[in-house]
Amino acid sequence: MMRFSHPTLSLLIVLFAACEMLAGAWTLPAKRFWVKTALYYQETNHRFCTEQDALSPAFQQVGCTHAGDKAPFDPFIGGTSSGVAIITEINYGITGWLDLGVSIPFQSLRFTNLADPDRPAATNIGDIRFFSKWRFISDLLVGSFVFGVKSPTGEFTVDAEVVNLSEGQWDFDFIAEFGKSFWPLPLYMNLAFGYRIRTDNKNFEYSFGNEWLGRVEGGFHIMKTVMFKATIDYLHGEPPQIKFTGDELLKRRQLFTVAPSLILMPIRNVALEFSVRYALAGQDYPAAAQYMTAITYEFGW
Repeated sequence: MMRFSHPTLSLLIVLFAACEMLAGAWTLPAKRFWVKTALYYQETNHRFCTEQDALSPAFQQVGCTHAGDKAPFDPFIGGTSSGVAIITEINYGITGWLDLGVSIPFQSLRFTNLADPDRPAATNIGDIRFFSKWRFISDLLVGSFVFGVKSPTGEFTVDAEVVNLSEGQWDFDFIAEFGKSFWPLPLYMNLAFGYRIRTDNKNFEYSFGNEWLGRVEGGFHIMKTVMFKATIDYLHGEPPQIKFTGDELLKRRQLFTVAPSLILMPIRNVALEFSVRYALAGQDYPAAAQYMTAITYEFGW
């Protein structure tokens, strides 16, 4: 059994895709479409260390003495990870309390280091996500349940010379969302929390750890056509396990981000969004800000 030697190369995809799943508790009216097309960019030569990294004298020499410290991808050959992703998310209101949706990413990812300074970028469709949202409360607050599935449609290989567009496995998300509008004040709040089951990829010598997800979001209208919102996202992964022994590895995926956004609504049912997502803490994730610009539009009949 082969173990892919550069698991960090696919982490940008996870960061891009995970952000789109938690988008508010409200559901669409029946026969309405909501479409968001977003452009993401991130580039960095540092990542958040794991517990395993902090035990290495080589990593300690480059500033990784505790899990969560920022350090180069490799203490000897460094590394620069860069990525661009265009994610289109389409939601459709079935009944007014049930939405169906799909999130389709197109990505161009590149990772170079001193050992392979000319490694080419990987450019193609990534892992597609499907989800349904059922609204079960709509009185004092709005409550919804989201079920999501990530399919391994992106390219995956155990070839260490290739930047993967997938981690090669199915994921299943179970998310509860609660929203509150404070009308007539131009203000809303949203809270979401969930659990992600990550299935096995037989090409790895270890099983992935499942993950807890959380988001707090709030927004208000500065004026009728200008809105500000901010989100706080947290992902906490359970440690992966070695398949043959069941022992836990001293590494897990964690990420804590804050993202302020400015939203402009120049015409009815169309919005432009500009956002920066700051990575404040984590483990085994790129330690850099992510820039996003998006257009959102709604239509129906």
